[in-house]
Amino acid sequence: MEPITEPRDRFNLCKALLLIERDIKALEEQNIHTLDRNVLQRLDAGDSLALKLFTSLAPRDMLELTLEYVDRKYNTDELTRSSDCTLCLDLITHPFRVTRIGDYKIRNLYRTFEPEYGTLSILHVAKASKPHMKCIMHNDLDVDDNHLLCGEVLTIIRTMLGQLKQTVFVNDMVAPILLFSLNRRHPRVMEAYFDGQELLIRHTKPYDFTFLNIAGFKTFAQWYLGDPIGITSREAMRT
Repeated sequence: MEPITEPRDRFNLCKALLLIERDIKALEEQNIHTLDRNVLQRLDAGDSLALKLFTSLAPRDMLELTLEYVDRKYNTDELTRSSDCTLCLDLITHPFRVTRIGDYKIRNLYRTFEPEYGTLSILHVAKASKPHMKCIMHNDLDVDDNHLLCGEVLTIIRTMLGQLKQTVFVNDMVAPILLFSLNRRHPRVMEAYFDGQELLIRHTKPYDFTFLNIAGFKTFAQWYLGDPIGITSREAMRT
């Protein structure tokens, strides 16, 4: 079998992402953890300025959240390994699969001193048919609509780089990330990709989960159960 050679433009793409990571990491080392908005848009189905790379599950396909479940004791008997979660996802024909975080070749997904952040779960598309990934992380910081957290951006970039390093995706130039950022009790969903020049990130508004926010929970579930879409080859790159 002949060795797979990475094209020069793809090598330069990863190099550019590494430089962005270096700059964000330098800010974090200066104790700067909140970033002003540069290229940031909300997740909006009517936005035509950026690629659409994930869909959300249609509301008609969602089960209704009812109060009867709120006060139930958490059933720890059903706790299992993340790699076994595919059995549950298969029941709803979900295209994404879960495996142990350590099985992914992604570095530095955790900050263990204040303010802490870390990755809780990662999902990939079954059989590596697409480079899209979903990631759930926690942050020990609150953030508003006009800012990003260093932890969010670093997690996005490092997850992208982890995907782009896989030989199975050597013909893909875009590694889309859907990040579920659990910022204390005000989480949000973030969609991100790198177009060769800019890291584009758009997000939902922060949802208030200090009460039974049915609308917020349904939005999170819709994005979690949605599908990967869009072009990830050279056609997706900005020229």
